[in-house]
Amino acid sequence: MKGGKKEFRHPLFGTSISNWFRLLIDHGGVDRGFFLRAVFITFITIIMLPFRFISKLIYDKKIAKTPISYPPIFIIGHWRSGTTYLHELMSQDPGLAHVSVWHTLFPYNFLLFESIKADLAKLLPATRPMDMMKIDVDGPYEDDAGLAVLGRLSFFHCIHFPRDAERQFLQSILFEGLDEKEIKIFKKNYLYLLKAVTFANNGKRLVLKNPANTARIKQLLEMFPDARFIHICRNPYLVYYSTKKMRTRVLDIFALQKTTAEDIEGHVINDYVRLMKRYFEDKDKIPKGQLVEVRYEDLIADPISQMQQIYSKLRLEGFEDSKKFMEQYLGRQREYKKNVHVIDKEKIQVIEKEWEFAIRRWGHKPPQ
Repeated sequence: MKGGKKEFRHPLFGTSISNWFRLLIDHGGVDRGFFLRAVFITFITIIMLPFRFISKLIYDKKIAKTPISYPPIFIIGHWRSGTTYLHELMSQDPGLAHVSVWHTLFPYNFLLFESIKADLAKLLPATRPMDMMKIDVDGPYEDDAGLAVLGRLSFFHCIHFPRDAERQFLQSILFEGLDEKEIKIFKKNYLYLLKAVTFANNGKRLVLKNPANTARIKQLLEMFPDARFIHICRNPYLVYYSTKKMRTRVLDIFALQKTTAEDIEGHVINDYVRLMKRYFEDKDKIPKGQLVEVRYEDLIADPISQMQQIYSKLRLEGFEDSKKFMEQYLGRQREYKKNVHVIDKEKIQVIEKEWEFAIRRWGHKPPQ
């Protein structure tokens, strides 16, 4: 994959200048062809310096004192397994709060910038690169994007710095090769983001979607022993094609370094193995009654029934009050056309060989 498109806007523009330069040093800088993106990030982060200081003075003590009174609900599962669909569906519940695109762009400043949100949103591309749907700045989003702005440990840095994606994945998702200090910084950043969003939403319970958290169960339980988890799985054959397409599109817009089609292929295959094996190893650590596992195919076939079961099994309140909002959301989605993937027989054999452990467990078959 060559130097990327002409799009120069980049979601790291809300980071701190110190984190930006730390990322550049840690990942070996920016490749030729991505200079405008780097200039854009640098320029905006410098402009943001005084606003970050003001936000710190006004809000940091309030955020620090904000309790997370209700255990968060973590939606987990491999990328392109239906986590976004499930997250958007649950976010229709007026009793729940979510991390939004807005929160991930300006985790330091979103409270201060609320009145100019519409203007700052213009710094974003018009559509999401993974599915080309219109970006809703207040819509639910993957909180790892906010962690990328706050620090160096985030799956999104695998996309920003693809030359270093292997090391970044091992460290930011599997926590391999990290000392306790770095893990504490990760937890501190995550807690800051969640407390800031909780403060902005008057203490509501958080429903969070983050595929990277599929392999972070141990760390999440250390932070939130009573957390609830919803794991969603999807036919691995379709996950492969959808993930590869998504990763290629996102790299084309967000990458700051060059990569190749062969590298993308390797990451898609290997990351699935590492993520899902870690989940299978650690899911028994979740106390009884705090984990629900659902299939994407069942969810899209009868979403309201599946949501009712999720609420019941996790002992969550508010389903009846939110049911009508979920139905309205489903009505708005009827015209959305899902991607159609052409099945390559040789690729199916590769998937069967590499992902056999998951295919066997769930009993999925190649799509016809």
